[in-house]
Amino acid sequence: MARFNRFFNSFFGMAYITLMPVLTVAILHVGAKEQGLLMGVGGVGALLTTLWLSAGSHVGSRGWLIIGGGVLSGLAVATFGLTAAFVGSFALALAVMFVVGICNTTYAISVQSSLQMLVPDTMRGRVMGFYGMTYNFMPLGGMLASALASLITAPFAIAAGGLAVTAFAIGPALMNREVRNLGGLLSQGDSSAASGTSRQRPSPSR
Repeated sequence: MARFNRFFNSFFGMAYITLMPVLTVAILHVGAKEQGLLMGVGGVGALLTTLWLSAGSHVGSRGWLIIGGGVLSGLAVATFGLTAAFVGSFALALAVMFVVGICNTTYAISVQSSLQMLVPDTMRGRVMGFYGMTYNFMPLGGMLASALASLITAPFAIAAGGLAVTAFAIGPALMNREVRNLGGLLSQGDSSAASGTSRQRPSPSR
């Protein structure tokens, strides 16, 4: 399930990158320098989140980090599009992009690290290779968002992609108990490894 969550985030949630030139020029009425600032602020949020997550173990709350990160990531992207459409403030867009960077990185790192820990050693290369392929779907998502933008404008196309990510993050959380209890599965695996007993890592939820 984590692999498909990442697909949804790449396909729908990252489409705002393709539409960013349209959003900055036609909606926010700024130029290339301001677009660079928007992307840079998102990168700062991502960097700070990476440092925070790498500073300590968050295994016990990993499931909720994935769920919360997915939900908030989608809502942040939707907020970015809607505030651009209805408020049109560049300063507000900067603040929202900082939050987008934080939520996207929390989601991505939690998914990737959980997969690394859950997948058996003999399967890890194949699973992570498939996971890495999901990044290549971002241009296809951008193409779909561009087509949608021609119908409902770029800000609403961005918001629609963000809401799709949020919906797909909520769905597994409600229907799949293993996603909610992922922290417990990872903690059990760590305990087994620490005790020196042989174990088979649990298969990731499909």
